[in-house]
Amino acid sequence: MPVSSKLPSRRSKNEFYRYYAGYPMEFAEWALGRLALPPGALIIDPWNGSGTTAAACARVGISCQGYDINPVMVHLGRARVASQVDFDEAEELIGSVDQIVSPKDSTDLKAIGLAFRELPVGNEYAHSVAVAALFPYARSLLNVSRTKNPSWFKKGATFDGMSIERSTFFPSWIALLAEISKWRSTQDDADGVVISIERGDSRKSLGRKDAFDGILTSPPYLTRLDYVQATLPEFLLLKEFDIVPDMQRLRRSMLGSPLTSERPDWNVERLPETIRDLLRRIESHTSKASASYYYRFFSTYFVDLQASMRNIAKVLKAGGSGCIVVQSSNYKEINIDLAAAIVVIGEEFGMRHEDTIEFKSRRSISLVNTRAHHDARQPKSECAVFFRKT
Repeated sequence: MPVSSKLPSRRSKNEFYRYYAGYPMEFAEWALGRLALPPGALIIDPWNGSGTTAAACARVGISCQGYDINPVMVHLGRARVASQVDFDEAEELIGSVDQIVSPKDSTDLKAIGLAFRELPVGNEYAHSVAVAALFPYARSLLNVSRTKNPSWFKKGATFDGMSIERSTFFPSWIALLAEISKWRSTQDDADGVVISIERGDSRKSLGRKDAFDGILTSPPYLTRLDYVQATLPEFLLLKEFDIVPDMQRLRRSMLGSPLTSERPDWNVERLPETIRDLLRRIESHTSKASASYYYRFFSTYFVDLQASMRNIAKVLKAGGSGCIVVQSSNYKEINIDLAAAIVVIGEEFGMRHEDTIEFKSRRSISLVNTRAHHDARQPKSECAVFFRKT
């Protein structure tokens, strides 16, 4: 469909945490309005990211269940929809950590994290709020390790050896807590509205069958952006403050990860013919590593996307509606129409395509890479794909 200037911008205007792949609140509210949800509806976002879908649901009074495989994004999403009570308890947690930490003038994140972990987790959302408030601080500490690639930090980036002035750290933590509280979207008096964000893998399970009335989400794009590595400062902080999975294993588990793995041929053979044809074109391309690395990368993405779409269809009620936001990409001169792929995979599982609304965007990792192919450096097409489960 043609681009419409009347539609809300797809460019994120995130006030507290700039998430590369996020969409703005106005877009999420507009998309929710188009879904024509029934009273008391429950929405799912299987790629929760920074929590915009959940925040939009909280603002308009719709219940939402969000999942994300990256624990960093789980904490961030929870902070975005936490209640005032959660924020009050988070401030109490910070005060308790201040009392536990050694009274010496200087300390480090390891000592602060150890003190934080001594405290019992009575309220998961207050715990997440306190941790997420420190994410901008962690990013500022590793700023010297940034590279031109927005998703990458220099090898060996660490907080080790960084001394922190105790007298300034805790007031800064409280100030950041106040900043993140401005970002939250929860209506504390919204009766019957439940917003929950948990860690989960879209390829494996998304809950009970026929549990959700709608879906609003955006899967990782086919741009080889390492979403886990892009959250390295937050992940390193979380390692000191909480229990986290192995980062390398998490990176390999992420949909769209640039770290490829071998997939059995029968998994690829289950893909729709149009996608198998695309993979054959990539595999036979004359460019170096087309038949090895790049074929594995694209086939892994589509196999994982198909598994995720199967789970989405399973938990969506008959008659349930959805919107999935995707971005086109390229492999050399080969166009990767991800919106068309979503449509054809969705139809396999009874999700009837209703509309595709296109936006132009200059947000793409290929636009940052000056060595990218000419076709890859053109403005990208982002699409909101609307469907209904038959």
